[in-house]
Amino acid sequence: MSLLNVRNLSVSFNTADGVVRAVTDLSFTLATGETLGIVGESGSGKSQTAMAILRLLARNAAVDGEVLFDGQDLLRLSAQDMLKVRGQRIGMIFQDPMTALNPHLRIGTQLAEVLVSHRGQSWQQAMAESARMMQAVHIPDATARLQHYPHELSGGQRQRVMIAMALLCRPQLLIADEPTTALDVTVQAQILRLLVELRREFGLSLILITHDLGVMAEVCDRSLVMYGGRAMEQGPCRALLTDPVHPYTRALIASRPRLDMDVERDLPVIAGAPPSPIERIFGCPFAPRCELAFDRCNRQMPDLETSAGRQCACHAVSLCKK
Repeated sequence: MSLLNVRNLSVSFNTADGVVRAVTDLSFTLATGETLGIVGESGSGKSQTAMAILRLLARNAAVDGEVLFDGQDLLRLSAQDMLKVRGQRIGMIFQDPMTALNPHLRIGTQLAEVLVSHRGQSWQQAMAESARMMQAVHIPDATARLQHYPHELSGGQRQRVMIAMALLCRPQLLIADEPTTALDVTVQAQILRLLVELRREFGLSLILITHDLGVMAEVCDRSLVMYGGRAMEQGPCRALLTDPVHPYTRALIASRPRLDMDVERDLPVIAGAPPSPIERIFGCPFAPRCELAFDRCNRQMPDLETSAGRQCACHAVSLCKK
């Protein structure tokens, strides 16, 4: 049985300019102990998918579909019952730790209040457990660091604090939203190794949201490629990267710089721009930028075709022909 089963999830926002459709008819599953990478350009719906799972969307959001976590539909829970899931059973690492952490509170205070609120621990117990978790994420001199403010830590250390905070209640599922975006390459590698290590140690299931195919290849078991709020392709990570099916996946991989590329040639790019989320699209959202598109692509959104554990939504290519 899947730990997480997202079925036909749609997320939209009512704004003064019209209805913004962030996610449309998205379905995927996550098994216990598995890591799923969600990849796509900015605005593809990756972060809004995570926010919908945790019920952290803005007040003007409208959500449809099902988010079954351990058999329980999170979208149907009361706000009080959702508090027992968020933080305790599902942890979240936000994209920018400097804005996610409170600049006015010491690190120890922000960590300890998680355990006081969710686990009913005394302040002394919570501070001791916070120090242990800081050590688990390899922050040197962890007890002393609890007395520091966020601005006194490096970017990599702040990200480790966010990871420690997300793991304090020993959640079953950890969602990491672009956890290495603002870090240099060396620190990024350290954070990725840490996530893999903690996943094994704590028996976590992990959703990693990223725009970096290299990060996805290093950490993930399966991958979901999103564009225009929809799933374009899903499958085992290695197969998806070495033998991509959807034209968008192929274009993403082709756009990634490589060390063996001719430095005198321009980097391949995907012509055009992603669709506006306010625009109502009836066909494939990638059709205006796709070299394989034909008339049907602009009129009808293709269904996700499934074959041998892989899925692809494209009129121009077929999994069954591979």
